[in-house]
Amino acid sequence: MQTWREDVEDAVRSIGGQGSLDQIYEAVQSLSARPLPPSWRAIVRRELEYNSSDSESYQRRFDLFFSVRGIGAGIWGLRASEEATPQGSDTEASDRVETLIYRVLRDTAMARRVKKLHNDRCQICGTVLKLRDGKTYSEAHHIRPLGLPHSGPDVPANILVLCPNHHALLDYGAMSLNEAEVAAMKGHRVEQEFIDYHNREIAGLKASQVRLEPECPAPAV
Repeated sequence: MQTWREDVEDAVRSIGGQGSLDQIYEAVQSLSARPLPPSWRAIVRRELEYNSSDSESYQRRFDLFFSVRGIGAGIWGLRASEEATPQGSDTEASDRVETLIYRVLRDTAMARRVKKLHNDRCQICGTVLKLRDGKTYSEAHHIRPLGLPHSGPDVPANILVLCPNHHALLDYGAMSLNEAEVAAMKGHRVEQEFIDYHNREIAGLKASQVRLEPECPAPAV
């Protein structure tokens, strides 16, 4: 019979590699071949924490799971399910893309986890870009930029999942943000302090000038 660790690993894999504790409980209950004791939910939590270097209870044997810190309690995923953002055919693996100036595309582990939570759906216009191989694509935007002089944190509350068009508009301060018009997801919500920072420091607006353009702009011809 499988160990509890293996049962939990299979359960997380069966729900797509990431999910809430409630989803993991449901999957364990559905897949387990063993009678579940009254304390089985606590056992599931124990296995997640014992086998995750993100946890203070990590046992330093198997680092199978990650916890999306700051995204809300109970969001867990399989480290083996994390994938880097696909590279375009005309680019080498790099963290910089040259246009008229350099834009830094941050593909941190935290950014990938938030993108997976949203299934690569733009939080402004709802677009999901599908690639030829069937995978989906999105970009993670740190509302308060990570680099100097902004020194923003790499936390879920400072990350938006965007299509390339809206990512560029926000990077260049060409649009403002309004929390009420940004799609939220259970376990992930951006904080107002970062939105205020973008509107003030990046877009250069006063509070009375804040507006959002929810429609994805048509690509230039």
